[in-house]
Amino acid sequence: MAGKKTHLDVITPRGVALNIDCDLVVVTSTNGEMGFMANHAPTLAALVPQVVRYTVDGEQKVIFASGGFVEVNHNTVSILAPAAETASEIDFKRAEAAKARALERLKKSEEIDVMRAEAALARANARLKMSEYHHPIGL
Repeated sequence: MAGKKTHLDVITPRGVALNIDCDLVVVTSTNGEMGFMANHAPTLAALVPQVVRYTVDGEQKVIFASGGFVEVNHNTVSILAPAAETASEIDFKRAEAAKARALERLKKSEEIDVMRAEAALARANARLKMSEYHHPIGL
């Protein structure tokens, strides 16, 4: 599909985290993985915490999104997320600690809000997945 792009916006309460034209966007909705290219049908879906993959001129790139929603319309993929971070913005040691805390809380499930702990675990796991795409010194 030479030449035809779709526009990707990743928007958080802090502002625009990403604004780029790309060939392909792949997200994970609550119903599974979804891919979007130019001329995709209008779509609206809830997202899970994840690594959003997008391709620009044959090169795969990634950004973490902490959940939210994706809307596709008129060759624009808009991701509205509570938070979004590039790999260089993620503190992987902090994500490991958050994962450990969430797992510890889940062991004591009768004393805690299980849904909140599971959500924290999902965010930590998605942030840690970013390490597959970015290898800072010391990880």
